[in-house]
Amino acid sequence: MANYRPFDVVIVGAGPAGLALGTLLRPEQRVLVLERRALPASSPPIGESLPGAAAVLLQRLQLLAAFRESGHRERGAAVSVWDEDRPVWRDAIQDPAGPGWYLDRRKFEQMLRRRALDVGVTLEEGCKQMDIRHCQAQWQLDTTLGSFSAPVLVDATGRSGHLGRRLGLRRYADDPLLCLYCFLDQAAESQDATMRIQADSHGWWYTVNLPYGQRVLAYHMDVDDPLCRRLLRRPDAFLARAREHALLAEVLAGLAPARVRGRPAGSSLLEVEQLPKAGPGFLAIGDALLAFDPLASQGLFHSLASAASAAKAIESGLHQSLGAYQQEMQAVSQRYLWHLKASYQGPRRFSHSTFWQRRQQTANWGRMG
Repeated sequence: MANYRPFDVVIVGAGPAGLALGTLLRPEQRVLVLERRALPASSPPIGESLPGAAAVLLQRLQLLAAFRESGHRERGAAVSVWDEDRPVWRDAIQDPAGPGWYLDRRKFEQMLRRRALDVGVTLEEGCKQMDIRHCQAQWQLDTTLGSFSAPVLVDATGRSGHLGRRLGLRRYADDPLLCLYCFLDQAAESQDATMRIQADSHGWWYTVNLPYGQRVLAYHMDVDDPLCRRLLRRPDAFLARAREHALLAEVLAGLAPARVRGRPAGSSLLEVEQLPKAGPGFLAIGDALLAFDPLASQGLFHSLASAASAAKAIESGLHQSLGAYQQEMQAVSQRYLWHLKASYQGPRRFSHSTFWQRRQQTANWGRMG
C-alpha cells in the first residue's frame, strides 16, 4: 500500500493560476503544486496583456512592488479597424483602474514561481503520469514523483482542462479558432506602445511592441481555413499578408519574418454547475475553468482572479463555499460570452465569410452560455 505524503491542497498545473492559488493559500495550508513539464517552455508564451485592475490581485500576492520594478511596459492607446473600414482610437487612460501593462510573460511567470517557493509552496515538476482516486474524504494521487493525498484537488491544467476531463466533467469547446503568431525582432529603443487590431475576411489580427525588443504579431482564424495551413508553414507569406493592411504595415516595415506558431484560441468552458460531479473537494481555476477568446484580453487576469476566488472558497471551507464560487464563475462566464458575442457582431462588412458567419450566429453562443 502506498505511503501518501499529506497536504491540505494539491494543485495540478504550475501556470499563473496554479502558482497564484498556491501562494494565496500559504502559510495556513500545506500546498503541493504538480507540473507535467520538467523545464519551462523554450519559446515565449503568447498572452501578454494585463489590465490595470490586476494591481489589486498583485497586491494580494505581495508582488505589486516587484512587478512595477520588472520593466513591463505600460499600455498605451489601442487603435482598431473593426466595425468600419477606418481606424478608431481608444486611449488606455479611459480605464478607471489604470492603463494596465504589456508583459514580458516569461519574466512574469518566473516572478510568480519565485513567490510561490518563497512562501513555502511545494513544487514538483516533471510529473508525467498520475493515477487519481477519491477515498475516505481524501484525493489520493500516485505519480511518477511519489504518492500524495489531500482533501482538496484543483485543476489548473490550462485550456485542456485535462484533470477535469479525466474526472468526467464536460467542456464546451466547439470554436475552431486558432491563433497564428510570431515574435518579430525590432529595435529595442522602439517606444511605440499602441495595440493595433485589424479585422479582415478570414479573421482578425493584432500586433503590439513588447518590453524585450520584440513585436508580437498574431492572426486569429479558423483551423479549417485552407489559408491557415499555408500561413503557418510560410513566415514570409504570414508577414506579407499582415502588411496588406495599412494599419499593420506602418509598424511592420523593415521587420524580418520569424517562425510562425499556432495554438487553439477559441472559447472553452467547463460546465461550472457540474463541479461536484468530479468528487468532493474538487475545483477548477484559470483556463481549466474558462479559457477566453484572445479578443477579450482577459485570460491572464482571469487566471489571477479565479485563483483569488478559489482561495477564498477553500479558506472558508468548500462544503460551505462551493456554491458561491460556482455562482461567481457562472456570472463571469455569462458576462464574458455576452461581451464576446457583441464584439463579433461588429464587422458586418465581412458577414459573407465563413469566419464571421460562424461567430455572428446566435445559436453557437447559446450552446456555450
